[in-house]
Amino acid sequence: MKKILSSFAICFSTYSRIPMPHVSWEASNMGYIFTFFPLVGLAVGAVQLLWLWFAQTFAINTLLYAVAATVIPILITGGIHLDGYMDTCDALFSYGDREKKLQIMKDPNAGAFAVIYCGVYLLLTVGLFSQLYLAADWKTMAFLGCGYLLSRSISGSFVVRMACAKNSGLAYLFHNGADRKFSQAALMVWALLLLAALFLLCWQRALLTLVLLALWIFWFTRLAKKQFGGITGDLAGFALEISELLILLATVIL
Repeated sequence: MKKILSSFAICFSTYSRIPMPHVSWEASNMGYIFTFFPLVGLAVGAVQLLWLWFAQTFAINTLLYAVAATVIPILITGGIHLDGYMDTCDALFSYGDREKKLQIMKDPNAGAFAVIYCGVYLLLTVGLFSQLYLAADWKTMAFLGCGYLLSRSISGSFVVRMACAKNSGLAYLFHNGADRKFSQAALMVWALLLLAALFLLCWQRALLTLVLLALWIFWFTRLAKKQFGGITGDLAGFALEISELLILLATVIL
């Protein structure tokens, strides 16, 4: 039980800004980190639902709602996944070899492409949330909330099942510390349960989401292996951010 609770605390202290008790970062305490990873998405989804209720109750204008809805995941997670997205954009658009891309990812400074594509991502998200607000109800937000959990199931599964591109960093530490067979099975169960929930909420949206995510997973897996030689923490963050954007897109379209 102590190892399970320690994994929970490490997961939330790493991937969110929710206060957690201090736990020693030993390999024995990291076995179940990714089992709990989707629950961080539950916190994001719950706050999004509360914000929608508040915005609709007090007639908040569309732009203010959309901007705040875009910022909420960043505030809860501390921007760790967006940072990975930005680092990956810098690396991808450098058009360098594998070693150069990995070196760019280690650079703490944000390059031009990171800033540009972060802006693109945030603008797209604000636009989609603006459209969502016009016809949002509890089913819509429940669908989106499940998406926050599903995107973390996908990102976590990349770290668990793929080889690491380098022998350092959070992804390497958690990949080696995790009980990979158990974690992969747990993430698969999470994904199946969440997909079932999506189909119960709206099968048309769920089908579109499934198609978009399947194409994304296929493309991302090839990209990570070919251009980076495996997974890194930054790539996992990139995968999560794009997964969230695709789920939001599917929610808005249908």
